[in-house]
Amino acid sequence: MTDFQYGIGRQLQLLALALVLTTLSGCNGEEADKGPAVAKISAYNHTEDYIHQFYINGTWGGNSRAYGGGGKFVCCIGYPREWRPDLTATVRWSTSSSDPEGPDDVYWHEEVVPIEYYDKLGTRLNVHFLPDHKVRLLIWNGSADSKGYRGPDAPEKPAGWDY
Repeated sequence: MTDFQYGIGRQLQLLALALVLTTLSGCNGEEADKGPAVAKISAYNHTEDYIHQFYINGTWGGNSRAYGGGGKFVCCIGYPREWRPDLTATVRWSTSSSDPEGPDDVYWHEEVVPIEYYDKLGTRLNVHFLPDHKVRLLIWNGSADSKGYRGPDAPEKPAGWDY
């Protein structure tokens, strides 16, 4: 074996040892990562308008048809592991009429919205677009129809809604 081969072999052994030690250090019962928690973004549209696109603190969240949502996700957004009273997010979204014969005008809206209280980490950021350009943000481990959910129920289309 040449000195060169020996050096590479030794480096690979040290790298393997470092990986094992790093992995084992994560098993000490303490939370290894104190960085942000991560959630999928899921929109619920409680309005008659089509939401072309929306952003949460600059992260694209998708779109949502009138009186729809909850069935698709966009990955991902980080959020603090512990809730605090001043926790907000800037929500920016564009809307237009859902009526195919209605006006084509697109309107942009922006609101700074409080993130509602959570006492445990969740896998979803549920974004509820409500009438009068109101928005609610909830960290949760399920859909708006799940047991114990503190936000609005999933939207329902009004009788006779055809768009």
